[in-house]
Amino acid sequence: MGLVLSRRKGHIVGKAFTLLEVMLSLFAITIIAFLGRKLISAASNNTQSIEETKVICRELNTILTYINDDLEAMVLLDKKQLVFEICKHKDDDGFKLFFFTTNNEQHITTAVQYNITELEFGKIEISRITLDSDATLSFQKLLTINSSMEKFFEEVDDKSKHIHKFSIPLSDFKIRVAIKTYNENTVFIAPNSKMMYSRGVLSYEKNSKSISIMGNLSFFDVTLRALSKSDAMKLRALVTKDIRKAKDFLISYARSSFARIVPNSMPFQ
Repeated sequence: MGLVLSRRKGHIVGKAFTLLEVMLSLFAITIIAFLGRKLISAASNNTQSIEETKVICRELNTILTYINDDLEAMVLLDKKQLVFEICKHKDDDGFKLFFFTTNNEQHITTAVQYNITELEFGKIEISRITLDSDATLSFQKLLTINSSMEKFFEEVDDKSKHIHKFSIPLSDFKIRVAIKTYNENTVFIAPNSKMMYSRGVLSYEKNSKSISIMGNLSFFDVTLRALSKSDAMKLRALVTKDIRKAKDFLISYARSSFARIVPNSMPFQ
């Protein structure tokens, strides 16, 4: 009788262990499947992130190439005329660059404007606007020391304008102008400062004061930054919570491109 009970207990214990083994196996399978999905998802996100980074780097390079080629082929007109101008938007949500360039298929002088508009924090739209040859010629004839390139561009008929909007928004755009004075010193102007250059003099504003520096345009430092779509979404979420963290995030995660651009032409005497 005792032997029978012992066998029954052993049989029950054996079933219990079998059930436990089955449960552990199912649990292990579930864990493996869960981790597998996580790994697949992580791999997919990583692939997507790499592709986004490639697109951003390619587009940053495209924008910087346009700006580089335009400024390298910049036309330094007679010193009695305005050569280069940076204007602030009236609502202070961006600025505009104005100058002349021969960067085109015909290598003729063309008036060009870069319009940089901040749509929201960390989202900047940039477009390149050129005038046709007739409008550019009229522009050159009317341009004087005290005239504004911005005002002329606003008055030109839209039919004479050719607008190209770049496909990705930027998170930051900075252009810094360097002037070489006649005693061979190089003076840097704060990035994106409102300024005008004509007659060998660069005039700009600093602390609500007008300052003038005599010399030649030496070079331009241009810095562009952009975020991936996923990082841009994270930035927008941070902006509503903590603007300081949003600024730190922007600096840490934005892709950056930089160029020091030297005009190839010499100023006309």
